[in-house]
Amino acid sequence: MMQNPYALKIVEQIENSSITAREFRTLLLQFTQSLKDCVKREANECLHLLAPTLASRNVSRASWVAEVCQAMVESGCNSQELVRPLASGLKRALEATQPLAEKLERKLAPKLATIEDQEKAKRWIDSAIRQLAVKLPKAVGSLKSIERFCDLAFQVYGQQVESRRKVWKYLEPSITPMARWSSVVGDLKTLLNLLEKEPLIVIDLANKRGFVAKFSGIVDNAQFITLLMDTYVHQVVFGKPLISYDVAQCAKGIGPCEVNEEVHGAWNVYSYRALNEMQRLPDAKDLTANRHWLWNDQTPDQIPALHGHRVVFIGPPSYPRQWTFRRKFKDVQAAIKVDFELNKLDLQMWLDRVMQANHHQFEAQEIGS
Repeated sequence: MMQNPYALKIVEQIENSSITAREFRTLLLQFTQSLKDCVKREANECLHLLAPTLASRNVSRASWVAEVCQAMVESGCNSQELVRPLASGLKRALEATQPLAEKLERKLAPKLATIEDQEKAKRWIDSAIRQLAVKLPKAVGSLKSIERFCDLAFQVYGQQVESRRKVWKYLEPSITPMARWSSVVGDLKTLLNLLEKEPLIVIDLANKRGFVAKFSGIVDNAQFITLLMDTYVHQVVFGKPLISYDVAQCAKGIGPCEVNEEVHGAWNVYSYRALNEMQRLPDAKDLTANRHWLWNDQTPDQIPALHGHRVVFIGPPSYPRQWTFRRKFKDVQAAIKVDFELNKLDLQMWLDRVMQANHHQFEAQEIGS
């Protein structure tokens, strides 16, 4: 079977220093044009040929190949073979930015410790990186390569769920120094650490209902609460929808990343630590209890766990809340899947567990007072 000649040339020439960057990019363009009339099997064979080049010692050229691979995956090619070489390419690129991360840590970290305006902080970081490009051209150039790699990484690791934990373990030492200074690297860290099949208990105390579930692929609490409203209605009460079909699909990772309509919060969502000695939630008017609320800009890994489950209570809203939901990652599917509803005995068992866990909290409050 004849292999694509341009793909073969890319493999042969990626580390050839005698050809210029322009010549190599021309080769990539010729390759992409050659794909226009090929069938899916042939495209997958080409991707198989190109995959190892992502780990090339020529990081810049490898990141250009990543751009081509991204287009191929978007067109339906299988991303599985890209998991390992992409991680290797990212590791090379990230390690090359370590001098930049060290400089930024020394130069900017003390200043950023006192700033609350995140936009201003970002401007400072961008300005510092531009200034350091003169002294550290290789490191700053590698940051550009990382951005190209990450466009593919969000796609590949978004689809290949089972690979995320292994890739994170491999890349953690390389990602961590740069995650603070690059939003793209920070997003990669977020993606690779998404909770999967995380046990969840949801209790509607007023109606004496609840369920056991698992959630996956949820980036922040805005997405968690949005999905929870959809799940609660469809799996538990079969009532009037709390969010539209389009918003639900968007939150599940299906369709566009943003829907142009507002989500109206149906409840206060509390951590289990909100339950008082009488096994009741705070009055909705008690805004001092907001320390126990799940806030949209927080993340599900911050929800306190009890007996291996993230435990939340839902109660009446304190005031009208609305937001426009936008999911972060195009290719990440998210879900809250109900295992079973809690019967009366199950519900009481969990309330007792919560009360026992909160007992020391109540004692500490009494001693403190």
